Amino acid sequence: MNYLKGQAPVLARSDDQYPEWLWTVLKTKVHTDDGPGGGAERVKRRAENKQRIKDRNFMSTQ
Repeated sequence: MNYLKGQAPVLARSDDQYPEWLWTVLKTKVHTDDGPGGGAERVKRRAENKQRIKDRNFMSTQ
């Protein structure tokens, strides 16, 4: 993987030479349902609001 001209090639290491947390970065977080107004409901509401804003912005460009 030499992508810089005049530089030494970048070598990939074996899996055991990387920190353990690296393999959990892409895992999705699981929010426990802790009742009304809890963390899971807040995350869901924020996602819905973001999508509603995206939809509204898209429709205003049409």
